[in-house]
Amino acid sequence: MIVYEIYIIYNIYNFKYEIILTRNMLVAQTITQTKKQFFDSMYIISHSDKTIQTYNTALNHFEKFLKSHYHCDEHQIVEQIKYDKIDVYVVVRDFVIYLDQKRIRPRGIQSYLSGLKGYLRYMGIKISSDDFKQFVKTPKVTKTREIPVTKEMILRILHNSPPKLQTAILLCTSSGLRIGELTQLRLSDIDFESNPTKLSIRAEIAKGNMSRETFVTSEATYALQDYLKRYFGWKKNESNFHLQNTMIFGRISVTKNGSKPKFSLESAKQILQASLRNQIEKITELNVRNENGLRAVHFHAFRKFFRTTVGNVCGRDYAEALMGHGFYMDTYYQLPEDKKKQMYLDAESQLTISDFKEVEKNIKKISEKNTQLEEKFNDLLQYLRTNSIEVPNF
Repeated sequence: MIVYEIYIIYNIYNFKYEIILTRNMLVAQTITQTKKQFFDSMYIISHSDKTIQTYNTALNHFEKFLKSHYHCDEHQIVEQIKYDKIDVYVVVRDFVIYLDQKRIRPRGIQSYLSGLKGYLRYMGIKISSDDFKQFVKTPKVTKTREIPVTKEMILRILHNSPPKLQTAILLCTSSGLRIGELTQLRLSDIDFESNPTKLSIRAEIAKGNMSRETFVTSEATYALQDYLKRYFGWKKNESNFHLQNTMIFGRISVTKNGSKPKFSLESAKQILQASLRNQIEKITELNVRNENGLRAVHFHAFRKFFRTTVGNVCGRDYAEALMGHGFYMDTYYQLPEDKKKQMYLDAESQLTISDFKEVEKNIKKISEKNTQLEEKFNDLLQYLRTNSIEVPNF
């Protein structure tokens, strides 16, 4: 009798356990499905894999936070919020404290909050922007000084880099491209017939989905053409029609069967970033960090080098427009085509890193101007003496 009762109790317990296990599996599947649907809806807006990765990281943090602080999952906390059992702003405020205690940087916290707010809205929770600002406080983003990247630094990197990285650096420093735009550049986006060489940045790869044009120096053009010849069989003065849709900064190595692997944006970016990092680590003087602990030399630093250099020569608006900052684009597109090119050519010598031809051309210009000034000065002295005018003693 006792054995029989134990058997019944065991079966009931086991049955309950199976029900609980099944329910938890269904809940997990539902949460996973909801997240996927949310990510899909966000991807439609930006087509940015990085944004989705950031939001996914945010929700992973949120899931761990709920388990440790509220002992529930996303669906359960949403139900409690909907039935006014708990205030959504209290939950989010506690989440910010949780992230801060995890040593997440202020910018990271802001990015995670952006993802969380979008997810909660997607789950049917109304969030007022004014109430959010009032009740949820976030750590202030501190601005730290950065070590500026100079021509000398870039030149040292170029001297120690493989052809692909050299070409990528020269394109970024002379055009202001983002690394995501660089890695999705196709041969069809490059106009070698233009002077200077013109790059067309497609809306689908540009941040903000706004197409634009930018230019590259003669130095970068030669490096790019050599790179295309070496790895893709590109030929000058030919159509190269079969290469037009090639992502030229994807993987250039081939698989065992002799084919090139399918293009992956994240993989392409990571390979270039890792290549740059490896070269920097070999040069002690360049392997330095900014006050915020991040490396001083990275691809975005090359973009800043472009912004500073072109801004000093041609003005801020022109530089910002070439970089793709939308606020300045209207002013840029009101310029005639020849004016856009001439302004870039005015800055080309400052963007050139190591092209001796450009340096020699500038020296020749300076020499010619110096000769003209000397001739004018001698003419002025002759005029003063002829007219018995006293020559000041400088």
